Amino acid sequence: MKFAYILLLGLLLLVDVLTFTEIASLVRQPSDLQVGIGLGLLLVLVVANFFVIRFSLNKLRA
Repeated sequence: MKFAYILLLGLLLLVDVLTFTEIASLVRQPSDLQVGIGLGLLLVLVVANFFVIRFSLNKLRA
């Protein structure tokens, strides 16, 4: 059962790398709207990571 949560954390790392490259390309755009969308996605990524990591660590300790 704990293997599933470790796998979830590994997949989260992969998704983070791919998402961050997309966010970085949006932030480099000359359009203010694209920069805003990139920063909004970065905020969503940080919040989602917090909850997924917290959930996984709680399940691993239990």
